[in-house]
Amino acid sequence: MIKSIITGCAVLTLSALTVTHAEFSYEQELQQGCNKVKQYASLGKKNYDQKQYKKALENFHNQASWTAFCKANEDGTTVKFTDRDIEVANNNVGLAYAKLGQPLWARAWFMLDEKSKSSQFNLQQLPAPKTSNDLSGEYVRYSGFGEWDHITVSRKQGQYAIGYSGVYMGIRSLIYGPNMGEFDTKMPTNAKQTIYKDEDCRIQLDFKSNAKLGNYIQVKQNEGNSGCGFGHNVYADGTYLKVESGK
Repeated sequence: MIKSIITGCAVLTLSALTVTHAEFSYEQELQQGCNKVKQYASLGKKNYDQKQYKKALENFHNQASWTAFCKANEDGTTVKFTDRDIEVANNNVGLAYAKLGQPLWARAWFMLDEKSKSSQFNLQQLPAPKTSNDLSGEYVRYSGFGEWDHITVSRKQGQYAIGYSGVYMGIRSLIYGPNMGEFDTKMPTNAKQTIYKDEDCRIQLDFKSNAKLGNYIQVKQNEGNSGCGFGHNVYADGTYLKVESGK
């Protein structure tokens, strides 16, 4: 009996140590990541000034991701950020995309902080988005911490092949990874609406366009996201902006 009790205590102690170690490891990674934000911003600016826009984009993207992530986890790090810091980082990414000749991606990033003066100014510098009858291309919706949900549309055998790849960026997702979900469907090339169905899952995709957004997809998922078999909290509902044309 005594041996059994001692063994039980040992297991509980080891379990507690494992949890404590995991928490310590997470806080270490969080602190290290947050400490690098200024470096990402500095390197990005250096790359940008030297017209190395691909490298600038990589560093600015890391800046944007970690600034937002550290702000969301501010209780676990000594490095503090503000909403303004997030806005600046997002605009940096947009500026790099603009220099790379990808104004639709730039617009998507600027629109994350659409009401800010700097974002409004940068949006005004971009060419107006053109609408196209060809719906093929890449469409995105922001999911947080620098990541986007994607809908890819391509022409195949006289139809549009449509693929959704979405994520849920939880509070620790930049370190532990996101939850994910996917589905595929098809649509005739003369249509502008399709519905994906799978048991209790129903997702409607409406292809639309206007002068402000250009081409976009309005997605409506039925109430309750568990029926679609996605990862926890992954939800397809929302507006997806076209950021790349089909090839």
